[in-house]
Amino acid sequence: MALTFVDAPIEEVDENEPQNVVYLDDKGGNSLRLQIFQGMYYHCYYRPTILRQIRSVRLRPDDVYFPAYLRTGTHWTFEMVSMLLNGKAETIPKYKGHNQLEFATNEDLNCLPSPRVITAHQWLSNAPTDLKKLKCKVIYPLRDPRDVAVSLYSAYVDCKFYVNKKGVFEDFLTLFLEGKVDMNGFFDHIRDAEKFFAENPDIPVHFMIYEETAKDTLQAVQNLSDFLELSRNDDLCRAIADKCKFSRMVVDKEPYSRKVDGKNVLYRKGIVGDWRNWFTEEMLEKYYSVYEEKMSGSRFYDRYAKQKLE
Repeated sequence: MALTFVDAPIEEVDENEPQNVVYLDDKGGNSLRLQIFQGMYYHCYYRPTILRQIRSVRLRPDDVYFPAYLRTGTHWTFEMVSMLLNGKAETIPKYKGHNQLEFATNEDLNCLPSPRVITAHQWLSNAPTDLKKLKCKVIYPLRDPRDVAVSLYSAYVDCKFYVNKKGVFEDFLTLFLEGKVDMNGFFDHIRDAEKFFAENPDIPVHFMIYEETAKDTLQAVQNLSDFLELSRNDDLCRAIADKCKFSRMVVDKEPYSRKVDGKNVLYRKGIVGDWRNWFTEEMLEKYYSVYEEKMSGSRFYDRYAKQKLE
């Protein structure tokens, strides 16, 4: 499978359908370069012709569909699930993008052997139409939005999505809270997922909680195994949990990583609570104001609500 990656996002990477590139200025006057496709913000590594085909991608009954917001532990979870399905605690010898709807063509995905882990950053309402018909298993990750914001900012800087001069985190946070980032922001992504699950209660879903996975990776792998309806093998689960320790995975996945100026842009720290090194009290006050607005009434509200976290 031939996937194309560039050292920095560029305009019109697809001659058949140029990107609709936009420049979003933060309050510091620094410009963030993204593209808009069908009303949604995307970074510029994605080709419009690939994005256009997503709804028509053919799924299989035994597919595991993994629609994750960026920086919520997607590579980590992909590795665990793939190892479980393979029945071996061995590094998956490829980049996750080969299974990702925003990168791979329908033809490329058709060549993957079953059972497939189909990954995406799409809203669930934009998933392939086959998902509702076939009722594939869905794994949906959750992570503290404050850590997501920090990790996404770092990724944008490392991938050179800023034009000329990089912005500071405080200014990026405003864009993050306004939904002027990939997939129109974390909060809209999760609320769309919530609506999808409410409307499709017959689709099996497993919520992969980043903080719980970091605290007890073995239990997280065992829970995944049970959700996938695999015969429980605790020795295998233990081996996978050990293999998927962040420090080991970064080394093991090095040959399949994506780099910009020699820096691995896929894996950062893999820790919980790094937001404390970035947020000021003023930024937290602004954040919680938006959190209350966006997440009020959500089934997920309590998990990351102010009174629970502090």
